[in-house]
Amino acid sequence: MPKTHNDTAVKETKGCAQKLLLEALELYNCEKYTESIKKLSAAHKIFLAFKDIAKVSVCISLTGLMKYLSKEEDYYKSLLLIEDSKFLAESTGNKSVIAVNKFAFGQIYFCENKYNEALFYLAAAADDMEDFPLIRIKAYTLLALTYIRLKNKKMAYDFLEIAFRYAETSGLKQECHNISRISDSLLHTKIDPDQKNKKKEKENETNNSVLGALAKVARAVNTESSIEELLLTIAEETRIVLNADRCSVFLYDKEKNELWSKIAQGVEKGEIRFSADKGFAGYVVKTGETIRIKDAYNDSRFNKDIDAYTGYKTYNLLCMPMRNIKFEIIGVFQVLNKKNGDFTEYDEEILLSIGTNAGIAIENNMLLNIQQKMIQDQKNLFTGFIDTLSASIDARDKITLGHSNRVKQYSELISYKLGLDEDFTEIISKAAMLHDIGKIGIRDAVLQKKGSLTKEEYEHIKDHVRITYDILCRTSMNSAFAEITEIAASHHEKYDGSGYFRGLKGEEIPFGGRILAVSDVFDAITSDRHYRDRMPLKDVFSIMIKGKNKHFDGKIIDAFLDIPCDIIMDVLISEYGIKLKDADRKQLSMVKLIDFANILQKEKPNKTEQKIIEIFNCYYNRRSENNDDY
Repeated sequence: MPKTHNDTAVKETKGCAQKLLLEALELYNCEKYTESIKKLSAAHKIFLAFKDIAKVSVCISLTGLMKYLSKEEDYYKSLLLIEDSKFLAESTGNKSVIAVNKFAFGQIYFCENKYNEALFYLAAAADDMEDFPLIRIKAYTLLALTYIRLKNKKMAYDFLEIAFRYAETSGLKQECHNISRISDSLLHTKIDPDQKNKKKEKENETNNSVLGALAKVARAVNTESSIEELLLTIAEETRIVLNADRCSVFLYDKEKNELWSKIAQGVEKGEIRFSADKGFAGYVVKTGETIRIKDAYNDSRFNKDIDAYTGYKTYNLLCMPMRNIKFEIIGVFQVLNKKNGDFTEYDEEILLSIGTNAGIAIENNMLLNIQQKMIQDQKNLFTGFIDTLSASIDARDKITLGHSNRVKQYSELISYKLGLDEDFTEIISKAAMLHDIGKIGIRDAVLQKKGSLTKEEYEHIKDHVRITYDILCRTSMNSAFAEITEIAASHHEKYDGSGYFRGLKGEEIPFGGRILAVSDVFDAITSDRHYRDRMPLKDVFSIMIKGKNKHFDGKIIDAFLDIPCDIIMDVLISEYGIKLKDADRKQLSMVKLIDFANILQKEKPNKTEQKIIEIFNCYYNRRSENNDDY
């Protein structure tokens, strides 16, 4: 099929945006940051128009970096902008896009002299960068400069070599010159471009070992929520890169003055825990020194108890403290039995590189776990508080026992049908559990009256919504609870504005309140009350459908009626110890509520339809009895 003029125009426009992005990178390389921002802004608008989220993210990440480098924005505002693009980058799943985002973080941290964070982000960026060779070279170069500032010339030279090779293979002669100049002026060592094979081999070795380990540790931080899994990744990567037999990562429990680990490779006996005064690890914690031992058993500091406990024989080892961002010792690396000789000074430098990232990663993970536990504890306390309030209403009126819970279940089903997110669905659920809390202020004589209510009594019982609002307003703890309050207090509002207690109309009614209105009425008319039996099914659906766009929001009624009959029946009979038989569930699952409502309107349902009516009526009418055959 021939391309249309439109297709060609689109291709040309996208090509223009890509060209603007490359020009922005060239300006960045020339330190013309303000001009680069202008190009990025123009490219961003085009990519946004075409909904190219990956390139939009790249533009935002780089804009944040340029605004920092040009001093247009301060450190914090620039990081916020890059943080905004992080979500977009991760949503694409594109490694290079994510790597650009990490690079932007890494260069800012480098400029701020935050070298631990710089190593962490730059290593991950360089390892995954594929589509932007200039940024990859910059990442390697900045890694080298970071190691120069950390006075680790060996690592610095290795990364400059990698940067030089990428620049050479990418045809970026100016970058080759810049990298050679850095090596010459700062390391007083020349990069020899003639020893290509030897250098390429060395580059691959370094790249696949140190950088790979750093990058995997960085990725583990973003993906592993378990401290055990994070420690396992760190231990395994350290073992591989140092060509050792085993690696243990011990954490320091300052309060108990103990070292402990669930991650000691080759150990199958669970957690190891011992006094921080013992062994090489204890010595390292006490002194902060790094030690290399050629013959462990001939050193008086060696704790032979661990070998006795594990059945493992230690010959040589490398032991180094692991520090957090405040340079406090939080643990110890212990690498055992080098496979090809003894541990070297270069091994120390490699372990220091990994340990710098690992210390920050482990502490962040531990702090995150503490924070998550606090959040979960608060959530459990909040849920318990709501359940207690809801139970107080059930205690007042046994005939409506379970009403709030069923309204909650119906509301959740509607929310899922409407595709609402989990957070909002949870808010609606909490509101459903609390929507009748105001009945605590209604007189028992009215609340439990068996006959019809007088006009005065009806006005009194209507007041429970206002009381609900007043109680929950006094209890409000945060913005989410304030939303719960608004939803709970609007379940008797009507879409046409004739409801109570505020007479809200249409979109004025909180969306969650409109969901609760459908759930509340459906449960009320399908449940027994003091003054009447549950309503016949034909009348139930007539009320729900006729109330569309009058009592109820039409789209919410449509969502409710789209739910399969077996799912609704599970809620209807949930309080009575009855379960659907498999054959009956299969029949009801094929019919949605709207279909069932239409079947009920037929004068002469066919055989299959009649069977559906019989099954539904059986459970609906006999739900408080034993589920015998019918």
